[in-house]
Amino acid sequence: MSEDDVLSMNEELQEWLRETKKEIKTSHTAQEMAKKKPSGLCEICGKKSAKFVCLKCGRSVCPSCYFKIIGICKKCVSKETAEKWEGKPPDWEEILGVEWVD
Repeated sequence: MSEDDVLSMNEELQEWLRETKKEIKTSHTAQEMAKKKPSGLCEICGKKSAKFVCLKCGRSVCPSCYFKIIGICKKCVSKETAEKWEGKPPDWEEILGVEWVD
């Protein structure tokens, strides 16, 4: 990821935080969600164990479906923003010629 990409991402994150700060700050549910414990499988992908609780919607989610820096899951961030933030990993199977296991 280039420095320009990081700066652009930081600017977008700052803008998003300004837009949603009031909503999250004044939400009693956000405070309740912070106390909630994650349980079971991720409510988004359904594949990995949930490790976090989204501050906005309360879903129990895995690290892959959660943006730790803001405490929000993929479903609570626009699809465009989520795709920019999470990036796309290389196709290691194609590059290395072996089956890749996460």
